[in-house]
Amino acid sequence: MKKQYVVLTMIFLASTFLFQNCSPSGVQFEQARELASVTEPDVVSSSGEAEAEEEAPEIKTKTFTAASKEKAVDMVWVIDNSASMTAGADIIRKNFEKFAHLVENEVDLRVALISKKDAFSLQTHVTLPESMKNGQQVDFMVHSYNPLLVAAAATCPETATDAFCKKILGNSKYDKVYSSLNDFFRPQAQKVFVFVTDDDSAANANTTVQYEAANSNGYVATIKSLTINEDYITAATFKDRMVRAFGKNGSYKVFGFIAAADSKCRARESAAYSSLISYSGGVAFNVCDKDWSKNFSQLSEKVVDYASTEYSLQSENVKKVLSVKLNGKVLIPGVDYTVADGKVALNPTLVKSLGNYIIDVTYTE
Repeated sequence: MKKQYVVLTMIFLASTFLFQNCSPSGVQFEQARELASVTEPDVVSSSGEAEAEEEAPEIKTKTFTAASKEKAVDMVWVIDNSASMTAGADIIRKNFEKFAHLVENEVDLRVALISKKDAFSLQTHVTLPESMKNGQQVDFMVHSYNPLLVAAAATCPETATDAFCKKILGNSKYDKVYSSLNDFFRPQAQKVFVFVTDDDSAANANTTVQYEAANSNGYVATIKSLTINEDYITAATFKDRMVRAFGKNGSYKVFGFIAAADSKCRARESAAYSSLISYSGGVAFNVCDKDWSKNFSQLSEKVVDYASTEYSLQSENVKKVLSVKLNGKVLIPGVDYTVADGKVALNPTLVKSLGNYIIDVTYTE
């Protein structure tokens, strides 16, 4: 009986040994279990209960196109003098000087104003304040349909070199504005255009809508000839003129007090201006607003940011700044830049001689 028990025990042990060495499933199972311990999505807490793994923070990048604070800003305002702009012109007259000095205290600012000084019969006259020593006014009657053309014509050289400038040079009604700002712009300055109008520059079917007080609707559609974009131009034409004036890599921003589709006043949606504003990274303000104080405040901030070495991320939900790049080069934290109070401040020496540059800030939310 004892011998029988020993024999049975030996057979059991032998069979167990053979199964462990012949079957691959044991090794594979252990490997799979080890892999599962690495990739398991749930985390076990100290109490033994499973907890969901913490969600990875979202990584975002915000890009700023700017120039150093030591550089200049050349700002051109073009203000519509048509009859429908009485209220807007009055707001500009009351706020323009304060706005300009606010920006002037922050950056090296030069202002040009294209608008009629003596449009008193319409109450749409706007004059550059005498306190603006570096200012320049082009005394020109700006109509509802041509502010964009007027601004573009002002950048033309004295001797026309492109089709647009040649066409405008041949039109005597633009003599006062043609090439009027050719010497205004400084080579290394940031260029800023601000348009104030309740109309648009171009429309389908060669139509521009102009204000007419006698009309019951306040506006009348007028068919105009578009022989090489005379009298009003498209956003594409303006962009082309800017390239010719400032070079292919020239930086400029467009802002506007214009009308949107939901503007609650007698104003036409400004599609051409909106296109330019979006393209250049500017901001559009509602020309129908009764109070422009917030608009002026935001505009001044945007212009200063355009020529500053400090970049605000306060409008973003920033947890941590991961990296900062200057024209594609990764900067060293604490040496090339600092982060405090939701703002990234560059070492001014990095950009003092760069002129235009691009800053990319990568951060987590």
